[in-house]
Amino acid sequence: MSRLFTKLQENIRYLIDQAFAHKFIGQSLLFLTLVVTVTLIGMTAVFFGLFSEQNAHISTIPHDIDAGFWDSLWWSLNQVMRLPGFAKAYGATLPIIMYSLFLSLMGLVVFSVLISLINNTMRSRIEALRKGDTQVLERNHMLVLGWNNKIFSVLQQLARLQPGIKVVILAPREIDMMQEQLRIAGIRREKIRIILRSGTPSNHGELDRVAVDKASGVIVLATDADDSETIKTVVLLTSRRDWEGEPPVLTTEIALEHNYELASIAARKRLHIVSSSRIISKVIVQTVRNPGLADVYSEIYAPAGNSIFVQSIPDCIDRPMAEIAYGLSNAIPVGIAWDEKRGDRVRHAAGLNLEPEYEIAEDEQLVLLARGLPIHCKRPEQLPVSKIYREGGSVPHVPGRVLLIGWTDLLHDILQELDAHSLSGTEVTILSESPVEQAEQAITAHQQTPFRNLTLSFRQGDAVLQAAYTDIDLASFQTIVVLADQTGDRVTHQADRQADADTRTLRVLLRLSDLTAALAAQPHTVVELLDDNNRPLLEGLGVDDIVVSSEVVSAQLAQIARQEVLAPIYRELLSAGGVEISLRPAGDYVQLHTDCGFHDLLYAGQQKMEIALGLRLAQHNGKVLLNPPRDARWQLGEQDKVVVLAQQVYQ
Repeated sequence: MSRLFTKLQENIRYLIDQAFAHKFIGQSLLFLTLVVTVTLIGMTAVFFGLFSEQNAHISTIPHDIDAGFWDSLWWSLNQVMRLPGFAKAYGATLPIIMYSLFLSLMGLVVFSVLISLINNTMRSRIEALRKGDTQVLERNHMLVLGWNNKIFSVLQQLARLQPGIKVVILAPREIDMMQEQLRIAGIRREKIRIILRSGTPSNHGELDRVAVDKASGVIVLATDADDSETIKTVVLLTSRRDWEGEPPVLTTEIALEHNYELASIAARKRLHIVSSSRIISKVIVQTVRNPGLADVYSEIYAPAGNSIFVQSIPDCIDRPMAEIAYGLSNAIPVGIAWDEKRGDRVRHAAGLNLEPEYEIAEDEQLVLLARGLPIHCKRPEQLPVSKIYREGGSVPHVPGRVLLIGWTDLLHDILQELDAHSLSGTEVTILSESPVEQAEQAITAHQQTPFRNLTLSFRQGDAVLQAAYTDIDLASFQTIVVLADQTGDRVTHQADRQADADTRTLRVLLRLSDLTAALAAQPHTVVELLDDNNRPLLEGLGVDDIVVSSEVVSAQLAQIARQEVLAPIYRELLSAGGVEISLRPAGDYVQLHTDCGFHDLLYAGQQKMEIALGLRLAQHNGKVLLNPPRDARWQLGEQDKVVVLAQQVYQ
């Protein structure tokens, strides 16, 4: 019996499915079948006293025709259909009854269509908002095109640079996914208004939909691995001629260094390019050369604390840089910026680490390391001379043996940067899961010329496992660099790859902390993280420098988009052969263990054609102190460092 009932259920379900599959005709037949079936069932009420004396006073039960089949049919049909107009036609002639039934049914259809129209309109609108398909009617907003792990840092930077700013994001992502990731990253707590739209940034119509012509700035993030979509978007932006007023500040990220030249051609000198591979590789290598430098970069590229500002100070005109440095009590002059006309366009330019005798012209602005604006300058009565100044000095180099753990798309750029700063014979060992032959071929494929100073060796193994270090003498390495390895096939989603890379980095560091615990001298450990929220997880694992790659790149993207004049400054600061921020032994500048103030360091830096920016104090756990108070005094020791802006020296 149960099997028969189950079979009946399956047949009914199949018939219903078939009816809905045939849309209108099938659904209409299903409706008619249901009406007839239920009406016939309702007519059986005649056998249960429908026309009995006890129900004779019920006005809705008709008795006037035959108190039998027709009256029960009328009563049952009205109970099923609920047609008020048809119910009131009881007792009329047959044609009028048919008209009444037809009109009542049509009235029900019309009402249903109206309800359906309202419902579908609301659902379509909600669905369009959910999908991000609607038009943006904003002005003077910041437009972010694309989506990657740097977007959270970009939004945080924008919120702190300009609280309350409106940011429109157009990315080939589902709105729900973007909202969830923003929530997890804590962006909703920032003072920023975010408008999300789903679409392809390299489409002209999509750019119009997000009011690109009315934006105050546009930031293009690298969405794909080979920069193809980014370059297509750049071409669209730089070829537009229908800007409403002045064109917005256009800034783009290029993920791979070998695409930089092609992106520059597409930019047509109308767009600022930030090469994430160049920046990250340079910062990592500079940190390898200068232990503790990661904290300096973290402060300079953050809107809080000391950052780079540009300001015109009338009192500084026609005065030399040396005199200005002593006249500023809360800022350090690091260079100048000016506007230069090229054809019909005005471009920003900058020069850093100028000679102390350079005098500021009227059309030049000061580039300053400061905690904020405005900045005022006083004329010192006389230029001080330090009595504890020491001549001589040293240049930081890459250590003799370096262990690189992990494999990223930036690896070749890192090796090139290491080669530029290394002494001849520097040994670099690369430990990754890639087969040795495949790893060698990958590095060789990117090389135009052989490395001059590096000797490479490869090891295959999972750095999380102890077995990977069987033939590696960790005690022989002065520096260990753990890269954010995203090359595995463990996950496919970008956000998951980011979390997976940092999780793997944590596991590698746990293994290293165990293996190096018994070493007499701990190697200098540099770690690349993708998410700054994971920084607390590394405490107690012997990490000396943490480079949050997304933070460094996003800071430049956001700050240049808000202050276009910063573009040539950052370009100069991170260009090969230009100036660099470096940590030098305090003994290269002043006599050790004597009373010392920041003016002594300024004087010493000027004698060496450098600019002193601050200190790294070993007695305070390596705390970095930039732009320190001018009345502070120290007694510096052999482990203390001076933070300077100096010309890069390649051996």
